[in-house]
Amino acid sequence: MPRKKDAQRRKKILDSATKVFARNGFANTKIQDVANECGIAHGTIYLYFKSKDDLFISIFQDNLSELISYINSEVEKEENAEKKFRKMISLQLDIIESNPDLTKLILIEFPRTGNFLNDRNIDVLSDYIDMIINILHVGIDQKLFSIDIKAEITATMIYAGLQGLATRWLLDGMSYQLKEIEKQIADFFLEGLKHPNNNKTN
Repeated sequence: MPRKKDAQRRKKILDSATKVFARNGFANTKIQDVANECGIAHGTIYLYFKSKDDLFISIFQDNLSELISYINSEVEKEENAEKKFRKMISLQLDIIESNPDLTKLILIEFPRTGNFLNDRNIDVLSDYIDMIINILHVGIDQKLFSIDIKAEITATMIYAGLQGLATRWLLDGMSYQLKEIEKQIADFFLEGLKHPNNNKTN
């Protein structure tokens, strides 16, 4: 029971920190600000995180790892590579739209910090790109995607494209719904991925 309570408290601190960092930026946020948002004593945060840097990086590592695991589990339920790809796009847009504070931190605040590019963070990003690579390989095996695709490069480009789309959405003040353009986005990528024989028009 204590472990479950600790996990819940840790999650609550991370959620509160996400809001505060997104609102104030990393440089302008103090641990006390997070404690106030969370409704706990200042010192309690240090029972779970060594420093503000540790708290900040944990938001990225914990949340992104969890989201990748969730997307991957849902994508695996689809047998067809095109359906896998569309599911991945759909879930990614859902997550971006329903977690604007986290999206802002990952795309804007994290790259500003000197602690962003460490081995563990790179591993988390690699896991996401590997998930896309796996979908591409399934599509190639099913003869839905072109055998000429360089899976690693293409997956990185898809990741970067979604990242750019989310950044544009934030800069536009989240004034439109990403889900409304979900099919257009998936169609755009799939058009370039599909096997030449599948692109022939009558």
